[in-house]
Amino acid sequence: MRWPRLLLGAIGAVATAAAIAVQPPGVFAFTGLAGILAFIVAAGCLAGDAIPYRPVHVAAAALSLGDAVLLAVGGRTLGIPVLVPALALLLLQPAPSAVNRIRAGRP
Repeated sequence: MRWPRLLLGAIGAVATAAAIAVQPPGVFAFTGLAGILAFIVAAGCLAGDAIPYRPVHVAAAALSLGDAVLLAVGGRTLGIPVLVPALALLLLQPAPSAVNRIRAGRP
């Protein structure tokens, strides 16, 4: 699942930039839409990674799915800044590739 991870990374980058540049409550317009779109893409990514079961990819997709919900609601339910789920969405995407490289012994 290469292109969904790239799309999730791009959504995370846009949401992170919005969280840095725009002050609340205006940032929630950007991150709310980003969270909804990320939820849809992460659900597809989870389905695609579950059929040929790849545990690291499934875990990253499941965490991205939960993180997209936090991004959509702006982290207000837990009282965390919106930058945290936006940055987490961005950083979760290269994790499966990094784990595969570490397991294969490549730098």
